[in-house]
Amino acid sequence: MCNNSLIYMITPTTTAVTSGGVLPLSTIARRRGKSISSETDSVLLSAPGYYKINACVTFSAPAPGVVTIRLAKDGVAVPGITGSDTITVATTELRTISISGIVRVSCCGDSSSLSLINSGIAITATNISFDVEYLD
Repeated sequence: MCNNSLIYMITPTTTAVTSGGVLPLSTIARRRGKSISSETDSVLLSAPGYYKINACVTFSAPAPGVVTIRLAKDGVAVPGITGSDTITVATTELRTISISGIVRVSCCGDSSSLSLINSGIAITATNISFDVEYLD
């Protein structure tokens, strides 16, 4: 089956994200195919197979500490698709975390939802990008 579905979501505006909060995905920059669509702050995968994900988050934080960004599939953190960085100077220090990996959607009409979770300290995100591509 030739699918070629992809989506590229962005949030180019400054957004506060609490510890444990879902990162907002506000704008579809690019989309092709029918197997990948957007929902509120998540991406819906509707075809069985493998999907490649890439995410990049630029942020500051109101307090020093560790920021951790994780991919969640159906609300559960995906092992290995996580990134962390440490903020040492509150408010003015900008950092970027990038994560990538491959997730699988089982067969037989199952669908899955992907979201990005901030499991570290609260942040102020200045740019969020998230792309998902159907592999097979």
